[in-house]
Amino acid sequence: MELLLRHDHVEVIATGRQPAQLVDLAARGARIRDADPDDAASLDAAFTGAHRLLLLPGAADGLWSRRRQLPAMVDAAARVGVRTVVYTAQVDAFDPSLMAVERECEVVAKACAAHDLALTILHVGWPVERLFARIAMALRRGKWWTSAPQGQLPYVASEDVARTVAAVLRADSRLPDQLAITGPRTVTAEALVHSINTIFGASVDAVPVSSDTLAEHLQASGFSKAALREAMVMDAVSQRGPAQLPSEAVEQMTGQPPRSVEAVLAEHRLDLLLSSCTPRL
Repeated sequence: MELLLRHDHVEVIATGRQPAQLVDLAARGARIRDADPDDAASLDAAFTGAHRLLLLPGAADGLWSRRRQLPAMVDAAARVGVRTVVYTAQVDAFDPSLMAVERECEVVAKACAAHDLALTILHVGWPVERLFARIAMALRRGKWWTSAPQGQLPYVASEDVARTVAAVLRADSRLPDQLAITGPRTVTAEALVHSINTIFGASVDAVPVSSDTLAEHLQASGFSKAALREAMVMDAVSQRGPAQLPSEAVEQMTGQPPRSVEAVLAEHRLDLLLSSCTPRL
């Protein structure tokens, strides 16, 4: 959102159930509007004047509610003249199966097709930043416990996700139907540990364990239930193979290659070292 606001010719409308939480965006020039996925009138008012609508998974409530609310948001977009919908598809920590992601994409696609709206689905990879709590723990304990030693993911920097989404929303040409926003290469647990040791001068060991043992270690290290589940899901997702291959979407849309895991860790090196001394999960 902030990247879009840097362009004078781009008008941004930011919507949410609690507009007060968006005041920082208002200060940067965004128009703030209330939008309740269960209130058609509020959606119509919120989306009026927009040409492209970005739908984020968090825009609706939970898996089952999303499958009801997402079509309602697309319906409202069609009523007020929105021409293109951009949907970001991400793994949900409470239902990490690929089928769950595919079902939501199908729901949005069906709704857009019913109104003849253009649709671009952005499949967002696992953000590097979501590893930070686990990296801090590894630096503190000297071990990276993993239930997926052979698993691999094309971790992507959150900044690259934001740049790509902003580029998609600004694009003048016809958008592709689907894009996968990923990092430059897939990274295994061993490769990740090697990068951690290189960047931090540490001696962390990768330790294969069962899912139950991993959960026990994370819980003993102070992980909250949400953070623990996210770590477990990450390991599960990393074992999916071909579905997690890297793509060139970031460079294709922004003109700049995606940043590597090492580059992101180097940028946040001091913060992670401090977190490893004073954990706050």
